[in-house]
Amino acid sequence: MDDKQKDIHKEALRRFDAIYEKEKEQRDLAIEDALFVYSEDGQWDDLGKSSRQNRPRYTIDRVSPALDQVIGDQRQNRTDIKIIPESGGADKDTAKIFDGLIRSIESRSDASNAYDNGFEEALAGGYGGWRICHDYTDDESFDQEIIIKPILSAASSLWFDMNAKEYDKSDATHAFITENISEDAFKEKYPNAQTTGFDDGVRGQWSDDGMLRVAEYWRKVETTKEIALLSDGRVIDLKEESAVLDELAAKGITVVKKRTAKCYRVESYIMSGVEIIKGPMKWAGKYIPAIPCYGKENHVEGKKFTRGMVRKAKDPQRIYNYAKSAEIEAAAQTPLDPYWLTQKQYEGLEEQFENFNKNNNPFLVYNEDLASPGPPKRTGAPSVQAALIQQSQSAREDIYSTTGIEPASLGNSPELKSGRAIIAQQKMGDRGSFNYADNLKKSIQHTGRVVMDVIGKIYDTERVVRVLNVDGSTEEVEINQTIIDQQTGQKVVVNDLALGQYSVKVDTGPAYATQRQESAQQLIDLATGNETFAQLATDLIAKNLDLLEGDELTKRVRKLMIKQDIVEPTEEEAQEMGLNEPQQPDPNQVALVDNVNMQTAKLQSDIELQDAKTAKETIETQAKAIAAYETLVNALKAQQEAGIPVTGADMQTLDTQQGVIELTQDNAQI
Repeated sequence: MDDKQKDIHKEALRRFDAIYEKEKEQRDLAIEDALFVYSEDGQWDDLGKSSRQNRPRYTIDRVSPALDQVIGDQRQNRTDIKIIPESGGADKDTAKIFDGLIRSIESRSDASNAYDNGFEEALAGGYGGWRICHDYTDDESFDQEIIIKPILSAASSLWFDMNAKEYDKSDATHAFITENISEDAFKEKYPNAQTTGFDDGVRGQWSDDGMLRVAEYWRKVETTKEIALLSDGRVIDLKEESAVLDELAAKGITVVKKRTAKCYRVESYIMSGVEIIKGPMKWAGKYIPAIPCYGKENHVEGKKFTRGMVRKAKDPQRIYNYAKSAEIEAAAQTPLDPYWLTQKQYEGLEEQFENFNKNNNPFLVYNEDLASPGPPKRTGAPSVQAALIQQSQSAREDIYSTTGIEPASLGNSPELKSGRAIIAQQKMGDRGSFNYADNLKKSIQHTGRVVMDVIGKIYDTERVVRVLNVDGSTEEVEINQTIIDQQTGQKVVVNDLALGQYSVKVDTGPAYATQRQESAQQLIDLATGNETFAQLATDLIAKNLDLLEGDELTKRVRKLMIKQDIVEPTEEEAQEMGLNEPQQPDPNQVALVDNVNMQTAKLQSDIELQDAKTAKETIETQAKAIAAYETLVNALKAQQEAGIPVTGADMQTLDTQQGVIELTQDNAQI
């Protein structure tokens, strides 16, 4: 190592030691909590094991089902990252691209596995997390993509600056992602690294039983930069983008003002307990790309307490296991309820009495003994101690109380008869575990911030990316594409991911497939008995039905509804149906218009020639006939526009009405 690396290594050791010593107790408890539910024999401590050595010892796990219910709720309700345009050239169309691109990143990374693992670890022990990195899309490409990966056993592998105050540790100045590997694996992975000097007694946490700890050391280095506010609202780094100022000026974009800003450079190192193995590696963003997910966090007098759902339930679960084991042991040791009989009653019938419990005889014979009149009798076996049964029942209730998941919230309360009452009770259990889901939401929101911070720098070339829509469909979008503006002749970048300021929000709700099913049922319920709604929502119902040929059904329904002028066609539908082609005038419609114009002109001429005395009466009669004619013509026009052809019968009706007009004209002339 050179002198600079030695200084950084000393800094890292000092920082890790401080975090390790302060959080070791809570971290050990978190690991114990996880082993309590995941290890085969984790629910029995050493004292319980020794006290029941060579005696019945059973584990009847009532904590894991409570965790499974919360995990099930979380997996049914997914959190979706939403991007909101704010300023500096940000727009809704680009925000929509960001939405789809982040969904695609999550899909390609299997980010749901990272989220699920982080949530389950936080639920069990209090500590969970995942990380964000980037890599080349394939072995033959220079394009890179963002990847979201899990961090396993975060209680022992993810460590943040202990002075960070924010829940998501966005204000942390340093962090560690560690792993313990065998010495042989260490030599294979880092062949040039030192393997001596670990057992000096000072850095004991870096070496234990032949395992070596390797860490990614992340740190923020404070620096400054000169930034400029442009006339189009953008803020740029003058050092990095000074070369484009001339081009911007040619487009009329000028620098409004400048200032020196404090910022951070984020970098990482690979290190062991004795040296820096690799680094520095520069990160493109301003956040350390590690995301924590915590269970419950509390701060008391400067000390942080972190736990999951298991911590408070361990003692009642242990009591329950002990009580049940003792109860089963007592029942097993309780003697059978025997028959009491005299020697005389038994004599000669030994085989019958010895085998009566094996043979299904409908009756037993005994010898009458006047000294003990009546048949042999049972006197009753001693019962299991009621105190043991009461203790196990009490411990079971304590488990419900400490996990926050009451029996009624599981939907198994027989006294609740209505579905609404059962749902209300289930929601009570959801409220008891809501903070875990809410913390997951906060962590995923910070994930969106970290991704958005670097997305314009990782996806910085002109390329085609796949975006994933909320319904699972995909499309390809060109980003950072340079085109020539036909009006100005200037080069314009289309879908520039580095332009503008965006904020991140998250929405949590049922998975899309579940939403579709619920939407379809709600639409069907609304359409039932409401003919107008049924007519307007037919295509939406077809779209949300989970059918094998659902797409084809939706397509056919929409074609019919477009012809009926109920819905507007999309550009693709209009092109497919030929609706964009110039329409030739319908001969029947031209004839209708000509007839109306001719009859109106003739009526006006006749009115002018008539005697003033009869003009008023004639005008009223003929006006009524013309109005009826025009009403019929308009109805036929609407019929043609709806795609319904004018029939011969329709034209005959029109001729009849025209005859009425001519008759009124003839009468007027007479």
